Amino acid sequence: MQDIVLQQFYKLVQMLGSQFGESCQIILYNLEHKHKKLSGTVGALSGTLTSAAVGDPLPEFINHYIAQNGERDEFGFINKSYPGLVLRSSLLFIKEEKQKARACFCIHHNIVHIQMMISFLEEFTRSNKMEDEDETELAARRPPGGKMYSASDIKGFIDNIVSEFIVERLGQYSFAALEKNDKIALIAELDAKGLFLVKGVVNLLAKRMNISKFSIYNYLDEIRTAKATS
Repeated sequence: MQDIVLQQFYKLVQMLGSQFGESCQIILYNLEHKHKKLSGTVGALSGTLTSAAVGDPLPEFINHYIAQNGERDEFGFINKSYPGLVLRSSLLFIKEEKQKARACFCIHHNIVHIQMMISFLEEFTRSNKMEDEDETELAARRPPGGKMYSASDIKGFIDNIVSEFIVERLGQYSFAALEKNDKIALIAELDAKGLFLVKGVVNLLAKRMNISKFSIYNYLDEIRTAKATS
């Protein structure tokens, strides 16, 4: 591949950086393959989301990605490789047909503020009457034969289970920052434990994770529909 082609990508880095502003970072990595070993450096960049600078070596997440997937393009994946950031990233490997990649074009988009907006809108549109669930609605979603227990004598116990579960599974991240599949997986794990058979758990979980109870119901519907069709 002629260097003049890579020069065009250098210009593209600057153009996209100017277009999308500080919520994005555009990086062009120059790649080298020597003795079956991959190395590379930052050739050009725009934006300051990460601490990358021209001349820096390949970040660990790209080395790990290539080791797992090879030089395969990937667009719009959630990248949690940088503490405190939730990035929607894309990788484009620049190469000639059947040749090793000469460069990797990377776009990071910080979506934390978008997730915060989603959480705000859910909170803003949430009903104020959430102290008790609509038991008819919950019963409709209950697995066949599932028994509903009163939480009057085990509320504190369930509260501890939910709190420990959130700390263990989410850590420093908010539920809103997760991908949908990860959200469903967390709800499915609680469902498998039978916690949703206890009255009050949906409201408790909604408050702990700062989401609406209707979002939880929707995830439960998807989980149980998937089980029914599997």
